[in-house]
Amino acid sequence: MMFIAMVPLLTIAQSKKSKAKVEYMMIRGVEVRMNNKAMESGEDVREMALGRAASEDVKLIVVFDYGDIRSGEAKEMRTNSRRFRTMMSAANYAAEKGWEFFNSDVVLDDKMKVHYYYMRRDK
Repeated sequence: MMFIAMVPLLTIAQSKKSKAKVEYMMIRGVEVRMNNKAMESGEDVREMALGRAASEDVKLIVVFDYGDIRSGEAKEMRTNSRRFRTMMSAANYAAEKGWEFFNSDVVLDDKMKVHYYYMRRDK
């Protein structure tokens, strides 16, 4: 009877914790409209919708979120994030580092648009 009671304990003790073989990162890009002149004329709004708005009309702030990971790569990506003018350039930069895009979300507000790009890579 004692042997039967100890079988579950012995099987739990032998199981090993598996480490994740995939790591995840989120790229958050916030587009902030610097002036509201684009909203006054239909042509400017059309140009913004097509992505041809002047860079001084929209400012993009990019953040690479690794969670709690503090590595040289995270620091390098955080430093280089200031130079990106589009979300595609940020995603391409992450792809050069081995990250693979797998999902995205966009949240719209009156004054800003927030892009969330979810990335993963094998360890």
